[in-house]
Amino acid sequence: MALVDYSSSSSHSDSENDEAPSAPPAKRRKRSPGSGSQPNAPSAPSSSESGLPPLPSAFHDLYASTVRHSVVDDPALHQGRKRLIPHVVGNWPSHLYIEWHPLADQHEKLVQLVCKVNEHVGNRARLHNFLTSDLGAPLPLHISLSRPISLSTSNKDVFLDKISSALHASAVPQFSVSPKRLKWYKSPDSNRTFLVLQVASSQASNSTGALSNPELMRLLSACNDMVQSFNQPILYQTKETDTADEAFHISIGWALDLPVDEESNKALDAFGDEDFQTIKSWKVSVPGVKVKIGNVVSHLPLSTGAASAASKGLSKSLFGL
Repeated sequence: MALVDYSSSSSHSDSENDEAPSAPPAKRRKRSPGSGSQPNAPSAPSSSESGLPPLPSAFHDLYASTVRHSVVDDPALHQGRKRLIPHVVGNWPSHLYIEWHPLADQHEKLVQLVCKVNEHVGNRARLHNFLTSDLGAPLPLHISLSRPISLSTSNKDVFLDKISSALHASAVPQFSVSPKRLKWYKSPDSNRTFLVLQVASSQASNSTGALSNPELMRLLSACNDMVQSFNQPILYQTKETDTADEAFHISIGWALDLPVDEESNKALDAFGDEDFQTIKSWKVSVPGVKVKIGNVVSHLPLSTGAASAASKGLSKSLFGL
């Protein structure tokens, strides 16, 4: 995620020293943005203390893309990763997903979990994480609702309009999911193995222990139908596998050429440690779906429960039910 530098403010002046009026006031050294705090310098007030509102969620969409270092695919710039869809002038790499910004304590707990798993993996592979940028800033995580797809300049705007209508027609209200299992996911398209948290709907109850995601399944169905109509590959559901109910996940780490075998699976036992039991009770809210087309991210909000209930009540009254 690109960073924005804010210029420091010096609109206020220091008060004069009443005891030594003849002495000029000491000049405050102006700090460059991003520099560490100086001794005896007052700390900047938080948003709650200053009365300023928090940044709107749409702010993150403006800087959701990383800086492009090269116009050609160079794995050396990305820890050995290769682009699944080659860059072609006139084509727009796109993705449908649900974004999650972990709280500070949640972020720290996930960092600890990845480090713990990495200790058990040992020298078999290097485990990278999706949690922190190269500059140490926390990164958002996501639940995918599509594969990486490619749209042309002529149809990208049409796609955005149609997926917006399709998700609205799905009538899925806002909901939440919770992390339930830690798993390895071997990419079918590359030599990467992902460390993922499988999720389940917070509203679903299943005595058999199987994961259940009715809301995500409805969203996925709408997304798959739409990308397929644009001749793009669908996610999860294939002729061999009709359901994706237990496939939804949040990727928190990855490794190159790590085999998924008994030894690597033992590393997953770290999730059962007492230190990480609270993770299963987290609520990952799903207020909407993100549509990323090139460097532009659009947020498509889901309806609120109250709005959905009001809509159903209105329909019943119109039809005399």
